Amino acid sequence: MAQPEKRENSVLFSLRELKQIEESRVQEEAHAIRTAEEQRVRAQQDEERRRREAAEAEVRAQQEAERRAREEHERRAREDAMRLQEAEARARVEAQSQLEAQRLAQEMELRRQQVSKSRPTWLIAVAGFLVVGVVGLGIFLYKRNQDADAANQAAIAARQAQDEANKKLALMQQTLDDLQEQMDQIDRDAEEARKAVELAANDAERAAAKAKVDELNRKKSEVRNKIDKTKTDQANAKKPKTGGGVKIDQKCIDNPLGC
Repeated sequence: MAQPEKRENSVLFSLRELKQIEESRVQEEAHAIRTAEEQRVRAQQDEERRRREAAEAEVRAQQEAERRAREEHERRAREDAMRLQEAEARARVEAQSQLEAQRLAQEMELRRQQVSKSRPTWLIAVAGFLVVGVVGLGIFLYKRNQDADAANQAAIAARQAQDEANKKLALMQQTLDDLQEQMDQIDRDAEEARKAVELAANDAERAAAKAKVDELNRKKSEVRNKIDKTKTDQANAKKPKTGGGVKIDQKCIDNPLGC
């Protein structure tokens, strides 16, 4: 009786061992399937993120090219307008000078004719009057040219200051765009990290994913503070400056002779 019982125990042991082996195989297959599925999901997410980032990079590059072209066009337009205004100002001064010279020449000719018909004693008085008139005209024209040059210089300085302010505002806007891009990327990374928490296979992966979420939230707070500060600086830069210094009226910038 002992021998059959021993064989029966041996058979039961073999069956239990085979059952354990089969259960282990099933668990390994299930784990392999789950791991493969997680890898497939991650690969799909990575591919979608790469495509999205490539599309966004292409859009940003196009926007940057358009912005640079627009700024270059505006800069050239401002320079052309400035040169045109300066040329017009000089032309007006020269035209006015020529008109004054022609008027004086006509008056001198008229006086000469009148003097030639009157007594010679008036000749000295008329000549003196004409000399005084010529000197006065010269002083007037000289002062007018000086005023026009001063107005041109003031207008040029005002335009240069405005160009510098526009450049600073453009840099601030570029900084805001970059910070907003960082914020969007952080939001995307945070969303993937939250999905990773849900898909975590064990506590270690779950803890690592949660830590990444916390780190991304911290970075998001820092970027948000930078955005708020840049917006405040930009708003302050747009405010009109008050205080000391020479104030240039806008009409002086647009038309130096109109000051």
